[in-house]
Amino acid sequence: MERWLHVLTRVHHSLYLVVGLCGLAATVLLAEPGTHVVTVGFVHVDVFYAAVAGFGMLLLLSLTDEYDAEEYDSNR
Repeated sequence: MERWLHVLTRVHHSLYLVVGLCGLAATVLLAEPGTHVVTVGFVHVDVFYAAVAGFGMLLLLSLTDEYDAEEYDSNR
């Protein structure tokens, strides 16, 4: 496998982990619950909890994902 492709796929694999961690940390440190509430009909959604849930799910999915370098190998 080309060296640049191997590095690129590893960076791509770690990107979701970094985005999940940084997004979760920024949300918890910079936002406050109850500040922004979105209302659609009778449903009220606090944006703080929606962001925490979204970044938490991204973090969880990135931690449970497996990286297989052979999957990206073009010399099969």
